[in-house]
Amino acid sequence: MQYDQKSFILGMITAFCECVAAGCKRMALSPPMTGRAFEAVEQEARRNIRRHGLLCYHEENADLPAEQRFHWLVIAARQDTLTEYRRLREAGLNPAHGLAPFAGLLSYDEAQAVHTGYDVYRELFPRQ
Repeated sequence: MQYDQKSFILGMITAFCECVAAGCKRMALSPPMTGRAFEAVEQEARRNIRRHGLLCYHEENADLPAEQRFHWLVIAARQDTLTEYRRLREAGLNPAHGLAPFAGLLSYDEAQAVHTGYDVYRELFPRQ
């Protein structure tokens, strides 16, 4: 199946914005993007996030090997949520390696979950 990557990414970001803006999620992560894909969507994605009254943080993942480095946008309604995310990252944790430390921020209910959002992307990231 062929799809337009830019539309797919922007559609996911829009859906996550609605979830965060409505209070269903404290924070959301955009899909992981190559540098080229990020450049293609960045301005429109940031504009959409602002339209929803939300904040975002660009994650460059400099701690991943260059050949497996992806970008994503962290979307949140409150600055303290972004601050908590960045504290976890500064402690050496990365959502690419596992979402368990970020579950509360992402509003995941482990008892109800079948899998987490980034599980479908797991093969893109280096093994721990």
